[in-house]
Amino acid sequence: MDSDNRAGVGLADRAEERPEERPEDRPGGRAEDRPDGPAGWRYLLDDGVDPAGRIPVHLVRGGTPPGPGGDRAHRPNPRHGRPLPQPPAAADAPALPPLEAGRRPAGRALLAWLEDTRAPRLCRIAGSSGSGRTHLLTWLAAACPPDHPRPGRRVHALLDAEGLTVRSATARLADLLGLTAGEPAELLEALQDGTPRTVVVTDLDRAGGPRLPGTPERLARELLVPLLSVPWLLLVVEAAHGPAADALTAAAPTGAVLDLDQPQWTDPDKYAAWCARLTGHPVDPAATHPSPGLAQLAARTPGAAPDPTRPPAERATALAEAWWDAVPGPERAALTALAGADGPISTALWATLPGTDPDGVAAATRLLPPPPIADRWRLRPQQLTDLVAADSPPVDHAALMWEVAGGIPVRPDGGPDLAASDPERLALLVRHASAADPGTPLLGEIDLLLHAEPATVTAAFQRAEDAGTPATPLAEAWRRAAPDRTATARPADRAAVLHAHLTGRHDEAAAHCAALAARVDTRWRAVWQHTPAAGPCAATLGFGPLAGRLLLTDAAGLHLADPATGEVLHSSAPPAEPHPRALTATPFGGALLLNASGTLRPLTVDGHQGVPDGALAALDACTAVAAHRDVMVFGRPDGLTTYSEISTGTTHRPEHPLHEGPVTALDVAEADGGTLVASGGEDGRVWTWMPGRPPLPAPVDQRARPVTAVALGATPGGLLLAAAWSDGLLRLRRWGERHRGADLRLGAAVRTLSVTPDGLVIAALPGSVLALALVDGPAGPVSLTAPAAPDVPAAPVSPAR
Repeated sequence: MDSDNRAGVGLADRAEERPEERPEDRPGGRAEDRPDGPAGWRYLLDDGVDPAGRIPVHLVRGGTPPGPGGDRAHRPNPRHGRPLPQPPAAADAPALPPLEAGRRPAGRALLAWLEDTRAPRLCRIAGSSGSGRTHLLTWLAAACPPDHPRPGRRVHALLDAEGLTVRSATARLADLLGLTAGEPAELLEALQDGTPRTVVVTDLDRAGGPRLPGTPERLARELLVPLLSVPWLLLVVEAAHGPAADALTAAAPTGAVLDLDQPQWTDPDKYAAWCARLTGHPVDPAATHPSPGLAQLAARTPGAAPDPTRPPAERATALAEAWWDAVPGPERAALTALAGADGPISTALWATLPGTDPDGVAAATRLLPPPPIADRWRLRPQQLTDLVAADSPPVDHAALMWEVAGGIPVRPDGGPDLAASDPERLALLVRHASAADPGTPLLGEIDLLLHAEPATVTAAFQRAEDAGTPATPLAEAWRRAAPDRTATARPADRAAVLHAHLTGRHDEAAAHCAALAARVDTRWRAVWQHTPAAGPCAATLGFGPLAGRLLLTDAAGLHLADPATGEVLHSSAPPAEPHPRALTATPFGGALLLNASGTLRPLTVDGHQGVPDGALAALDACTAVAAHRDVMVFGRPDGLTTYSEISTGTTHRPEHPLHEGPVTALDVAEADGGTLVASGGEDGRVWTWMPGRPPLPAPVDQRARPVTAVALGATPGGLLLAAAWSDGLLRLRRWGERHRGADLRLGAAVRTLSVTPDGLVIAALPGSVLALALVDGPAGPVSLTAPAAPDVPAAPVSPAR
């Protein structure tokens, strides 16, 4: 079967538009920004590499984001010079799932494109509505799971863009990839790990829904086009001809195109056999080939006779008119209501809309092609949607809003019981309210937003923003929380992260969210929030001359703040660092800042140098840094750490690397009469060790994602360990407690962590700094006076994957 799938005809890839030359004939250099789209990352390649084609990850030296920073913004590629391991020669490929409607030629071509190392990095799936684009890409994702034994046949994310905005698509795609991001720039940053990935995007033309008509093009320009700059990422996108497709073509003019309206992608004999199995009216396969959607609609249309000489889109328009003319009067009301729903809905909700009833909806479903997702109905193909909408009176969204609201259960006190309501109904309420008034007061109803489908709420906030409505604290908190993720699927989970981002901005709303979150055993709360005018942020605790102060860096420079409140007390003059990776105070009274390129930058604070002149001259490549009192610790790309005592000049180094790959995070604290070092690595492990003592037999924590930050600190409740990973998980544990503490996600990757003597955990995110505290239980007080835990773990924490 595998060899048969390799035998398909190749995709049209517009290779004729570029001169004939071998990749090895091209000089190495940079893959530059796209002239017709937003600025993307620029990459430095090894000599002899073709920047226009697929680039092996080990031949990329590093990348630089758009914007200021120059060499300081350069990210070394952690996989440069490290070729990916070859799969076992005897690896058996799993059987392919069936592909109906004669579409095996299209499936074979897509599989061949995936495995062709000389093919372009973009493949666009074109064709008219009903041509089966979404079905084909859903099959591709099922045929190519992320753990496929053949690396060339792996799809790492399948993103359904229907109804999504740029922000919700970014958050959801990051979540699917095991990352965390709320804005495209954050996702691009997270993708600089050198990991090859293939992303499939369906229904791009339905992004945003009918009330945000420009969203498909925006999503293409602001998210997908920048993704095309990443040399180790492949992109398969469903997009018909239009502005979104034009944006992709301008960014990747040599990209492959598979147009399902072309007959060669559909086997006529197997298509005819599939048509013969359709229920309903007989279908002439010659009249509907190559469109499965046309055939399904023809099976619901008496006397359907499309003209096979006309293009599929024109046949769909004519067939939609014949279908609509044949619909009986009672079913028309139900179908008109469905057209005004602005998105797929279930039959249960459909039957409650004005002008409908369960019997009428049941009869209407028998007239429609079956939905691709069970019980999620909308009019298909698009020509049918347009026809019914044009033949119906204008939708009164304000009236529909009240009709939908009437179906919400009522509490004993007479108020709406939103927790008992269907999230789908609440989403429909938000859609109609937003369509009637982009600045609708419902966007200030926290309980409604928490219980409605998150993507609909994000779209409503986007519509308000596009209409010029001033951003509210709740809108800003929703944006920072990026709740369109699996981890915030429950209302209480969304409430927990929203309360953090509302803290200090809208305390009443923050307290309300915290109370809701506490009902499901949330063991943490936010204490304060610092939101600079512009990020990114980093934070660390001071010691020595800076004892009792928190050092904050953001786009405006370096600040000294009160760690108990986050109040900025003093700002110093050093120029801002646009791309900080780590920040630490030093034994000399100043600070050290490690930027994304791996360069250590001494900072003078209140007249105290970060380090003496020339002190860093002999330091090897650095990937992490931390200090405490008389100690400085540096992480290296080879997994080793260097521990230096300033007063004695003594240097310690573990005999063997604790990490496979670079050390990515460090912290130091006093414990058990000595100095305890915590390190996190690209390998996802968190180790602790003391100079002169053997390390523990196993990491204290381990996950299958790179560590982004660690922190240790002695608190009234015992030694506290905090660790964060690239997928956004932040884990807080008291030393020796395996099953207590908290796992939380704040909507973005944590850049730096610190633990204060009072037990606060200070987490720097790309655009804010949050102070968090552990609590005893679902409704208990802040546990800062609990009995001290042992100074060493009772047992290693079990790996959490």
